[in-house]
Amino acid sequence: MTNTTRHERPTTGSRIAGWIGYACVLASIAVVAMALFAAGDGYAGWTVVAVVIAAALLSTGVALITVNLRHRRLRGSGGTSTHEPGVLD
Repeated sequence: MTNTTRHERPTTGSRIAGWIGYACVLASIAVVAMALFAAGDGYAGWTVVAVVIAAALLSTGVALITVNLRHRRLRGSGGTSTHEPGVLD
């Protein structure tokens, strides 16, 4: 039988990765707004640059958030037990 009462806190690196991921997603939303503004003013080159940057920020942010959530789910979120069905504390 496995020990399910062990609670480990998420590491600082995991927390920082999560916050950086959230910041990347928010920055990508801001860059999309800038891309729309550039497209409206007729700057086709800057629109392409902004779309590429927004896609890179969004994919990086989603990857970091996924890594953070996966790490927290596998380790437990601190105050709760891991997500094993049928285990009662």
